[in-house]
Amino acid sequence: MKKVYVDIGRSLRIAQALNDVKNIDLAERFGVRPQQVIRWRNSQDMPVHKCQDFAEYFGMDFYKFLELGHAEG
Repeated sequence: MKKVYVDIGRSLRIAQALNDVKNIDLAERFGVRPQQVIRWRNSQDMPVHKCQDFAEYFGMDFYKFLELGHAEG
């Protein structure tokens, strides 16, 4: 059985690219500094509620957002 992993940072990077959203845009929306967005983009894990927030921001289903960062191992 193959294991499936989700790289949340990758999900975020891909969602940003697909929607032409800059780090500064996300920082402003979520009330954080751009450096925090960079940490999110490099993260492999993140609280579920934050992933839900990102999915909602990008107007996509939660599972679709996660699917962007999936990799088989």
